[in-house]
Amino acid sequence: MAHNYSKKRELDRLRFATWDKRPDSDFAKFGLTRDQVKHAQLGLQGWIVMPGDPDYDTDRKLFNPVFNAFPSMIVYCVVESDVAVALQLGQEGSAPFTVRSGGHCTAGFSAGAGVLIDVSNLNSIAVHPQMPEATVGCGVTFGKFRAALKPYGLHVPGGECDDVCIGGYMQGGGYGFTSVTFGMNCDNVNSIRVMLWDGTIVTASARQNADLWWAMRGGTGGNFGVLLSVSYKLRPLGDVFGWAVIWPLSTNEDMANATYALLLLQSQFMRTAPSANLNIQVSLCYQPGIQGGLPDSPMYPFLMVRGVWVGNEADGMNAIQPLIDAPGATLQWVNETDFDTLNDALLNVPYGMPCFPPGTPMPFEDKASRIVSRDWTEAEWLSLLQYFVTTPNPYSYFYMEFYGGAINAYPLEGSAFIHRDAVFNAVLDVFWWDAAGQAPAQDFLEGWINLMEPLYNGHVYQNYPRLNDPDYAFKYWGDAQEQLWQIKQKYDPNNVFTFAQAVTAPAGATAAKAGESLFKLAVNAISEEIVIDAKVVQRRV
Repeated sequence: MAHNYSKKRELDRLRFATWDKRPDSDFAKFGLTRDQVKHAQLGLQGWIVMPGDPDYDTDRKLFNPVFNAFPSMIVYCVVESDVAVALQLGQEGSAPFTVRSGGHCTAGFSAGAGVLIDVSNLNSIAVHPQMPEATVGCGVTFGKFRAALKPYGLHVPGGECDDVCIGGYMQGGGYGFTSVTFGMNCDNVNSIRVMLWDGTIVTASARQNADLWWAMRGGTGGNFGVLLSVSYKLRPLGDVFGWAVIWPLSTNEDMANATYALLLLQSQFMRTAPSANLNIQVSLCYQPGIQGGLPDSPMYPFLMVRGVWVGNEADGMNAIQPLIDAPGATLQWVNETDFDTLNDALLNVPYGMPCFPPGTPMPFEDKASRIVSRDWTEAEWLSLLQYFVTTPNPYSYFYMEFYGGAINAYPLEGSAFIHRDAVFNAVLDVFWWDAAGQAPAQDFLEGWINLMEPLYNGHVYQNYPRLNDPDYAFKYWGDAQEQLWQIKQKYDPNNVFTFAQAVTAPAGATAAKAGESLFKLAVNAISEEIVIDAKVVQRRV
């Protein structure tokens, strides 16, 4: 092999030969020149995928096929310096750039018409069991993260889906099956590393750039900079106890039993849970039946209560015994095992939730979230059950993520994740596979949103955003939005990071109210200084 041979240089040469066959207009329509794109590629360890390249049509797609974006190009970053190159190229283009780690954003903000900066290859994991702490890249999936922690018996609350990445999940708060015990994912963050609009890298923690650390834990991704890595405080976690209890919803008697179960959950397991060791998720879902091994159809509606007890089976069984004894209840299964095994069982045993036909492609999806902070009446619980069984197809999926414990104990002013008085997060997912199924599914979702209007507290979990919501800022951040805007002006003074639901200046009464809130006290350390690589750079706020 020649001494100066470089595989990257050869791949760049082949890529440039392809680009040279294209007319200038293929680049100019994105506000760029052929030379600009070539120059960017030469500075990358990663690679650029252009429209018309063999991999483009696959690489542009997001998790949810309802979002069908066509970015001007995709820049795959494999080292942190690649992100700086991509940011410069993205700012030179004519359309706003976007950043993608896992592509799971429920509003499709992971791609757009401009440069798509893909950071999924920033996926290193360094575990320091003596501390215990782990530093992980923003592109690390939770399947990979759990596997890396498993040999050490360590844990951090994480995404239930294996393919969800750290990047967007943490910045929206990050709820998981152990969050009542250990807090939201963002509550367990020791520090973060962030690339700002100009390619500068900063570290943010409670002691350094503390305002950015505050803002990016709940302020949602795409607002302040590109999250590069996260250092997490880890928790020792041995085997845990999991369980599944189910009620049918096919008859009037079933409805009465399920309503009783929901009232029981409300009185004994929500605000006054037996212990912060108990993590509960309640679902309404269609299944082939209570036992496994049944034909895929027909399917029937059920109320399902599942969860994790951080402890042994004997104590866990004692905690959930009132549910098991409730009228109409069937205990489907119990298991004391490692968390990774249990996480999969909670989602898939005996059937998936929702229960899609085997071998079908990922359907189109829409969803909405509503945060609840008060008790419901018997009639209100019954109205929820009665509405759910009117679904136009058996793939609609409602669930409640219970709060309490460590989530609610975390100081309200401690991060931009504001939902510390929540009892639960109520979510409805709807699905369809073809054009004929879209309108009925989305009409069903809109009907549920209307049903929830008097039942929720006006806020929404920001990791489940919806497009075209005119009041998204209050729903996600409440009184914290004024401070978020101040911090954005400091770290992104030119508003380079922008998208349909970006942090913006609050208006009118909302801003005045926010100015008097405790969030102003929490982040009044907003100064003119940004600590960069142990140097202090003066910036105007």
